[in-house]
Amino acid sequence: MRRAVFACVLLVVAGCGGVVAPTPADGGPDEVAVEGELPVDPTPVFERVVSLLDERADPPTVTVETADESSTGPDLPRFWVALGVTPHSAGDPTGPHVRTHGATGVDGESVTVYEWVLDEAGLTESTLAHEFVHVVQFQHGWDEAALRRQPRIDGDLSYDGATTYLLLREGAATYTQTVYERRYLRERQPAMAHQAAAYGNASAYARLLLARYHYGAEYVAARADSPAGLEALHHDPPTSTEQVLHGSDDPVADLTVRVGPTSGWTERDRDRQGELFLRVALRTELNRSAAVDAAHGWGDDRRVTFVRNGEVGTAWVLRWDDAANATEFEAAFERFLDAKATRNGSVWYQDAGSATYRLQRVTNRTTVVYLGERSFVRAANARGERGSGVEIVAKHESAA
Repeated sequence: MRRAVFACVLLVVAGCGGVVAPTPADGGPDEVAVEGELPVDPTPVFERVVSLLDERADPPTVTVETADESSTGPDLPRFWVALGVTPHSAGDPTGPHVRTHGATGVDGESVTVYEWVLDEAGLTESTLAHEFVHVVQFQHGWDEAALRRQPRIDGDLSYDGATTYLLLREGAATYTQTVYERRYLRERQPAMAHQAAAYGNASAYARLLLARYHYGAEYVAARADSPAGLEALHHDPPTSTEQVLHGSDDPVADLTVRVGPTSGWTERDRDRQGELFLRVALRTELNRSAAVDAAHGWGDDRRVTFVRNGEVGTAWVLRWDDAANATEFEAAFERFLDAKATRNGSVWYQDAGSATYRLQRVTNRTTVVYLGERSFVRAANARGERGSGVEIVAKHESAA
């Protein structure tokens, strides 16, 4: 089911946020109607963007609003928190400052620009250029074409699939925004350069958001000769974050995960996290090159979450391209856990917090990360089955 709006969020730099579609204001048939005051005329900006895309589109209504910048942090899954994927970073214990630049309704008829962007005319114009790309994407159904191709897990869009879709959607807008700036706003640092710098200095949670603009734009720039070629990319999109990160067409590897006896633990859900999430998680404790190398060779994964009496445990099954990649990940993840928790035998116990961790090599190409509630981590086990299958069981608590 499609949501009513799509939001662009950029941390400290630029972004899109959710809005209610405004009531159109009066305007000429070929003019962008405006509700509020802008420091630039949006109509020439819209015409330039449409020309760059070599498309036709109906001018949207632009509304100026006050951004809701709540100090309340996001409600993150325990799985993310246990891996260190939070809004906080070592250099910034308060987390990144999130500011929303604008948003576009999924019908492509409305754009919102937030008041703080108006302080600088160049920033306003650059933001409008980004949002106007979304107008074309939504009016022509490019976003739907890309979304339909994304993989499902048990009938639902996977996390990795949703992220891949966002990498293409926001990457196309950021790439075109950069082309626009280089032609019409030469005094500004191009959006792609700005996003690359922001990504490098961000927290893990922020990197998952900024990757849409950073890695997404790099992928699009490598595949499109100009903004006029973006439609074709949406109809033949990448289908995994691995493909975006490496500019490849490698298919996701085969992986089947079956749940056996689990001593009262009930499977709540399962999903595919993808190589981008793995890389970002590893980088919370490892340097960039170590995290990239350890995540490289990802073939597929399945994050299976179990619950029992309010407690949560997770088995994260990772399938690798070959045995060497599995071995490299195994060594890197042990270093990751050594930096995060205290080891006692085969189990790591978090010094601050309630998470417990264990790593198991199941086959020459398969590893499993157990994390969460202590009794689950100590009791859970997996075995390889014929082909690419894995069975997860938790019959009893093992010794520490």
